Amino acid sequence: MINPAFLLLMATGAYLIVMLILAAVFAGGIYMAWRGSDQNQIDRSRRSFLGGRSAQNDHALFFGIQLVIQIYGSDQLRARLARLIETEDESDSADEKRRFMKSVASLLIENQYAWEYGFWEFNANADAAIQSFNQWRNEIEASIATEPDEMGSEVDRMHRYSDQKEYLIVTLLMLIDNREEPVADDIGDYEFRPAYSQLALPFRQLCEHFDESEYWRAGTFERLLDGIRALDPRVIERDGIYVFPGTEQDGLSSFDLLSDEGWKYLTDHSFRLS
Repeated sequence: MINPAFLLLMATGAYLIVMLILAAVFAGGIYMAWRGSDQNQIDRSRRSFLGGRSAQNDHALFFGIQLVIQIYGSDQLRARLARLIETEDESDSADEKRRFMKSVASLLIENQYAWEYGFWEFNANADAAIQSFNQWRNEIEASIATEPDEMGSEVDRMHRYSDQKEYLIVTLLMLIDNREEPVADDIGDYEFRPAYSQLALPFRQLCEHFDESEYWRAGTFERLLDGIRALDPRVIERDGIYVFPGTEQDGLSSFDLLSDEGWKYLTDHSFRLS
């Protein structure tokens, strides 16, 4: 016959073992929650081009936007953009930069009825932001004819399937200063000046708070261009605006766009279908 005291001892031992296991699981859960809260993890509800939220390395932000705009055989939009760019090149002051950015953004919004495709990218990781800016700039400048020797009187049949002038691709890109340092050219005592990050914050919040379902809508692009109009130009460390094709003699047709895999990232995002 089994001694009741022995049974009681066995039950007590089993209870203690179970409690020890539960305590270990609970402690492990606390550790994992603490460890996870301390990591700069990408918000997976957003596309990777939004750059996550890296608080340790966000002193530079990248923003780039491209619009494919129907021109219906007219060179008027290109001519207006060319005049703006030529005027902006004559001055580097903050006031001139502000007028230029507002004028370009307003002109693009004015032509919203003719938007066909669009793409935009935002990155808040400084290393990736600088890399993205340089990559966009180098690839675009390499593809646009800007020098007299590059500009022929006829369409380049190696890179064009048609000489129809249906579209322009307008690209605007910016590398934004997001440092926690007071701006250099502000009035008043240095300690009371706003930081670059404070001036850039409204635009950053705009870019980071779109729902994924909104990314490729025309209304989103309009809001982004409005954000550029409101952005303090003193935070713009570098910028560029490009119009493709690069000369009024050249043209870009729908066949060019849809037949070249290089444009697929743009043609995948049609405003007509959004």
